[in-house]
Order: sequence, then structure tokens, then C-alpha cells
Amino acid sequence: MFLLELPLWAALVVLLVFSIVVSYYGLKLVHKFYRYEHLRETHELSGYIFNAYGLLYAVVIAFVVYINWGEYNEAQRQVYVETNQMSNIFHNAQGFDDSLKTNLMKAVTNYAESVMRDDFAAMKKLNRSDKTREAYDKLWDVLLKADTGKIKNPKVYEMCLNELNELSEARRLRYLYMENTIPTVIWVIMIVGCLITMCFSYLFGMKNKNPYIFFVIAFTYINILMLYLILVLDYPFTGYNTISNEPYLLIINHFKDVMGMVK
Repeated sequence: MFLLELPLWAALVVLLVFSIVVSYYGLKLVHKFYRYEHLRETHELSGYIFNAYGLLYAVVIAFVVYINWGEYNEAQRQVYVETNQMSNIFHNAQGFDDSLKTNLMKAVTNYAESVMRDDFAAMKKLNRSDKTREAYDKLWDVLLKADTGKIKNPKVYEMCLNELNELSEARRLRYLYMENTIPTVIWVIMIVGCLITMCFSYLFGMKNKNPYIFFVIAFTYINILMLYLILVLDYPFTGYNTISNEPYLLIINHFKDVMGMVK
């Protein structure tokens, strides 16, 4: 998991060094017992098995990447949905009298700030922020405890409740995608599959070893990069390459500008 905390360039360098070390010592160990002449006799059989196995492994990796990429995009979409509902509630609030309008606009702004500052920091550790929960409850309180008999625009009030319900759904889904990670058994299968493919690449050989070593390093590196990609997609709100909280910052700045003009 420490790889998620590294900048992309640093993670790529670490994985490259790991690939070089594993490939070099793996080749050295295998070729210590089996020389090129011995391996050449099994090239045809090894190549056939390697191709068949590689196809099965590629299907598994492609399927997992496809599923995770879809969930990553959905997690990002929920961020946009949530900020959109915040904006709707904020602007609809201007249809109320001064007291309810001010309280609702402040409650939406406080919730947006708490999500951006507290909730995203907690989600990086796969947790939820208590402060954001309090700001969320306060937002509901402002609407539900309002004196509906004194509201001059009941349709606007109903719209705000509907928007708040959609905001709540986006919030729940955001947490769901944070916690919905790949089952351990799939990770085990992918890692074992990666190890087997790397070991298979040691069962070939060339008289000129330098190009062969380069091919093995490149093959090992791309396999490890695939696992790294899946790891990043599996934790959309964790680490350095996380989903950005910038949409919240944009609407917060807009809210503050509007509130300044209202004053």
C-alpha cells in the first residue's frame, strides 16, 4: 500500500528497480542449473504452454482492469453529482426568507468545506470524518426543522428536499466505492499468475544474453505495472493518485462570492 502514497514517477522508478532485481537474480538462478543448450530443447513446448497460459492470464487482468476502471469512473461521477446537488440547494435557498436562506446557504458551504478538508483526508485512510457527518446532519436539520407554515415558496422547499436526498445518495455511493475493493482471492490469483508468467520467461534463452535480459526485464516490468494500475483503480480515494477534491473547492469559492454579494 505504500506505493499508493508515492508520486507516479517515484512509484514507476521503484517498480522498475524491483523488476530489474527480480529479473536479474531469477535468470541467474535458473541459468545456473540449466544452460542455453538445455533450454533450447524445450523452447517449442515451453512456448506453446506459455502462450496458452498468457492468454488466460491476460483475460483475467483485462477483466479486472475493465471492472475497476468502471468503478473508478463511477466514484468520480458521484463527486460531481454531490457537488452539483450542493450547488442546486445553495441557489434554491435564495428563494426563501432571510433567516432560512442564510442558515441553509451557510450549512451547504460548511458541509462542502468539511467534505473537501476533513472527509477526503479521512477517506485516504479508508475512514469517514465525524466532522463531516456533523455538518451533514446540520444540513438536514436546517431543512427539516424549518417552519414550513411560514415558507412562502413551498415548491422551492420541496425541490431542496429532493436535491438533498440526491446529495445523500451520492454521498453514500462515494463511501461505497471507497470501501468496495477487490476480494483477496482475486489479488492472490493475479499475484500468483504474475509470478508464474515471470518464471516462464526464464525458461528461454539466447546466446547473446544482453537482449534476452532486456526482454525479460521489460516483460516483468509491464506485468508489475498492470498490478499497480489495478491497485490504483481499486482505491480511488487513497494515496497520491487519488480522485481530486477540486470540484468542492470550486463550488466553495463560488458560494463565498455569492454570499459576499448577498451581504
